[in-house]
Amino acid sequence: MVDDRPNEETPLQYEVLAKNPEDALYQNGYDSTGLAAPPPLTDVFTFVSKNQISEKNGTVGFDVAEVLFLDRNNPFVSMDGKHFGYHSKKVFPPMINSLITREENNHIEYGHLASAHDTTLGPKYVLNRSGKTGDSLWLAYNAPVKFEYREKMMDPKISFSVMMPEQIIGHISLSTDPKGEKVIHLEWNPGTKDSVEIIVGGKMKNEKTALAFFKFRVKDNGRVKIPTGFVSSIPKDRFDRLVIMFVRKAVSRRMESSLEFFTVVQNTHSIVIDYP
Repeated sequence: MVDDRPNEETPLQYEVLAKNPEDALYQNGYDSTGLAAPPPLTDVFTFVSKNQISEKNGTVGFDVAEVLFLDRNNPFVSMDGKHFGYHSKKVFPPMINSLITREENNHIEYGHLASAHDTTLGPKYVLNRSGKTGDSLWLAYNAPVKFEYREKMMDPKISFSVMMPEQIIGHISLSTDPKGEKVIHLEWNPGTKDSVEIIVGGKMKNEKTALAFFKFRVKDNGRVKIPTGFVSSIPKDRFDRLVIMFVRKAVSRRMESSLEFFTVVQNTHSIVIDYP
């Protein structure tokens, strides 16, 4: 759905991810790196994210790198026919910034809340750090991230670098429109990208779980208003806080040794606020 009104403070585009809690196909904690979605159709999907989460008691940061080697001939389709991505392959662990990744199960939870299912689609190769704990993965803003991989032990090394975007720092304020509805004003430090993404979700009462409801694409000019009606459509009886994630990302595709590499590098800032 495209909103083409010529107002510099309104979204360029928005996507409804779930109309109510039962419609949310993927479930993530609010401290995730963004909406969990099926990876694109490619041979190798690399996801690198530097993240900050702000609540009343402060801000914490964590870095994540994940690599999936996908089997294009082996999609995962649920019993009701929904496509949830592809099974993954076991390979020699690749390296991110000269660190050897660890093999873990590519575990997903899918389906509606009332009948969610768990499954493992194969291996994934990961590095992660939260604060000073975890792997020695230190991502830097506006700096290169190096990827290295050998298909076989004696094969030539596949190696390339991608640039992390500039840091994104968000700020939230509220006002009331003439009809008495709450309007959410978002501000952030403008960058050099054409656009940024804003993901709006709700944190379920008495749980750590948060569900994503809307995703907006907005100009990277440092300000936008969430149109009235969006927040009120998130059921207040189920959610006591909102989670708003600012995402600045760069996406690239390349061919290396007959393999297609799809790479996403991003910076995020998630802010948790009381339901207005």
